[in-house]
Formats: sequence, structure tokens, C-alpha cells
Amino acid sequence: MELLKFELYKIFKQKMVSIAFLLLIVFSTGFTYYPGAHQEKELYKPWEGTLTEEKVELAAKENDAFNKKMEDMDEFAMLSDEEWTKSGIYENIAWGKQVERNAMQKIKELSKESKYNTNLEVAMLKEIDTTYFAYNKGPKQIIDYASIFSLMITGGMLLVGLSTIYTQEYSSGVDNYILSSRNGRRALLWSKLGAALIYTIVVVIGWEIFNLAWNLIQYGNGGWETSLQYYFKYYFSPYSFTMLEFHLLQLSFHLLGACSFAIMIVLVSALCKNALISLIINGAIFAIPYFLVELAKLPGWVEDIFQFSFLYFMNVEPFFDDFKTINLFGLPVLYSIVAVVAMIVVIIVVPLLTSLVVKHKEVTS
Repeated sequence: MELLKFELYKIFKQKMVSIAFLLLIVFSTGFTYYPGAHQEKELYKPWEGTLTEEKVELAAKENDAFNKKMEDMDEFAMLSDEEWTKSGIYENIAWGKQVERNAMQKIKELSKESKYNTNLEVAMLKEIDTTYFAYNKGPKQIIDYASIFSLMITGGMLLVGLSTIYTQEYSSGVDNYILSSRNGRRALLWSKLGAALIYTIVVVIGWEIFNLAWNLIQYGNGGWETSLQYYFKYYFSPYSFTMLEFHLLQLSFHLLGACSFAIMIVLVSALCKNALISLIINGAIFAIPYFLVELAKLPGWVEDIFQFSFLYFMNVEPFFDDFKTINLFGLPVLYSIVAVVAMIVVIIVVPLLTSLVVKHKEVTS
């Protein structure tokens, strides 16, 4: 415990850790603040709740009237914020109904197929329910923050805080004492791994607290019960989560990916005697798969392999935005489950490899 406390102290005493976190949080705001949510919520209130056929038909009529008004308007005329908000309400209601129609159409198409994963996809599509409607801009922004800005914050903080976790011992010459005994080496390794995991959890909790506070202050706490499919990024998702269920899953998924990356950073740091090299290698491990997938023209199966990397684990979105499975001896296994297994394997195997690395350094010192 004393070693663990000391390792945590060494991580958190770094000035760059607090400076980097503060800067990343500030930049994640985009230097913007949205003041109009209260008026929007008031306009949504008459439509909130279960979407009956009467509400859907009324929204369609109101939308037709709005479109006609747009056609008849003078080119220099301006619509009010209220009119634009109402238009958004009609479109969101139509969006939700279209999601259900798409699911039913897909089920009909799948009834003519007999692939290894057909039954699983049909079962998932049947669970989709978009009948509950509410103002959900707050949950959308929170989910978006946890998909995009979380990568910048968690990735940056892990690279800054952990890349020198072993290299600083080598540069200061303390490694001669560290590697002088088998028990001391083992105890120090586990204290470093424990400190890395605790640091990772603190970082994720830190930006999540800010994420909730920043977006709930602006947009309010309503709409968590609405279907995930109301967020455009998950329009084709077969997962029947509410936004609250998905965000909790998203946060857990991100944390597991962050912990696996933190443990990998410890391994790389143990291999490198130079802090800059450790930082560069860890940064490459984190970022290169993303650039290969997004910028290089790779075969689909190669892209799928690269998507099982730390950045995509922490992004979460690619594993839930569509129906993706692998064929495991005729059984369909969702990509999301494969990703969880991969992260757990990293968390188990990499510390064992790090132990071997440190042991080898002790023997050859």
C-alpha cells in the first residue's frame, strides 16, 4: 500500500497532469454555451410522452404546413427560433416512426434469409421501441461528449501521466535499486499497475462529472427514457437501449478500454529507457489504427481488425451503431462482445508480459 500511494503521488504531482486536464476540459467546451434550451423544452412539452397515431398525424400535418410556408416565403424573410424548433419537433417525430418502419422492413427482408446471424438480428430489431418522445438534447450531448471529447481527454491524460511511469526510474538511476530484489521488483510492478488503473478511473470520473454538469446545466435532465435511435449516429443501431442505458454502458465500455490502454502504456514504458520514445510509441499505438481506418483505402476485413484497437474501444460508437457479428463455429457473436473479450484479454495478458520484461531487465542488469 505504501508503494501504491507513492506511485500515485508521483503521477499526480506532475504539473503537466493538472495543466493538461484543465486545458483539455476547457477546449472540450468549444468555448460555446447554448442559452435557448428552456424555450425549446416548453415547445416540446405538448408532444412529450407516448407517440400516439393522433400525435404522429398531427405532426405530419404541421410539418406539411411549415414546408408550404417555407415555399411561399419571400427569399429575404426570416423564420423565428420558435418556428425552427417546432419544425425540429415534427422531424424528430417522423424520425422515430421511420426507425420503427425500417426495423419492420428489415425483419421482412431477413425472413427470406437463413444466415448464421439472421435470428439474432431479427430478435434485436423486434425489441426497438421509439414510441416514447421527449426533449432529449441533454442526453444526446452527453453521449456525444463521451464519444468524441472523451478520446481527447482520456487518451491525452494517459499519455501524459503514464508514459514515464517506468522511464523516470531508468533516467534517475533508481532502477538499480528497484531491480535489486525479486520481491521488490514484483511489488513495484503491481503498485505501478494499480496506480495506473486508479489514475485512469480518476480521469474518466473527472471528465464525466464535467460532462454531466456542463450539458445538464445547458439542456436539462429530461429525455433519458427516449430510444437511442433518436440520436442520428445510431439510426441503424439494432440495440434497444434507452439513452440512459446506453450512456451507462458507453461509460463502462470506455473505462474498460482506457484501463487496457493504461496497462499497455506501462508495458511500453517498461521497455523504453527514454521518456520521449515511450510517449511516441504509446501515441502511435493509440492513434495510428484510427488514421489507417479513416484515411487509407483498406479492405473491409482489415478495417474491421484495426477497429479492435484502443481508440475505437474508448470511442464505443463503432460497436453499437450497426449490426456487426463474427461467425464463431456457426454462432453469431456481436462485435461489442468481441471487443469486451479483447479488452479483458489485454488486461490479463499484458501485465504478465510486463512482469517478464521487468524480470529480464533484473537478470541482465
